[in-house]
Amino acid sequence: MQKKWADRALLAVFILMAVLLYRSTAGYPGIAQSTSAKYVRFLAVFIGVLCLAQLGFGLVRDHGRDILVLTGNRRRFLALLVGLGLFAIAFEPLGFYLSGAIFIPAIGWILGYRRPLVLGLTTAGVLGFVYAVFVQLLSVRLPGIEIF
Repeated sequence: MQKKWADRALLAVFILMAVLLYRSTAGYPGIAQSTSAKYVRFLAVFIGVLCLAQLGFGLVRDHGRDILVLTGNRRRFLALLVGLGLFAIAFEPLGFYLSGAIFIPAIGWILGYRRPLVLGLTTAGVLGFVYAVFVQLLSVRLPGIEIF
């Protein structure tokens, strides 16, 4: 299968899922319309717009005949899968922020990024963005260790 057609099919499925997710919020009962439904609608619109943009960019610029290769480097791919599994295991006892602070630079290292400053700033940026959007903007409490 050609890479461009696999990309387009996957993006089309994600757009369809975003539309269905948005439509599903109409059935939320009472108070959930002003709380949970807003959060789910935000995610659906955000995912849908990003997928549409990527699909548009792909249609404009992608005329190649590249073949789809899922694992160019099997050791790196398996390391990423193991890392994801360890993140999922660590998520419950350590919480999102601590496990994310370990997982993000570790995956960066596996992918070949070796500059500690870049890894640290990327980790801080991702965790800060998640905190700002989910905790401050959407008032969603993420799992974490209770210090106080």
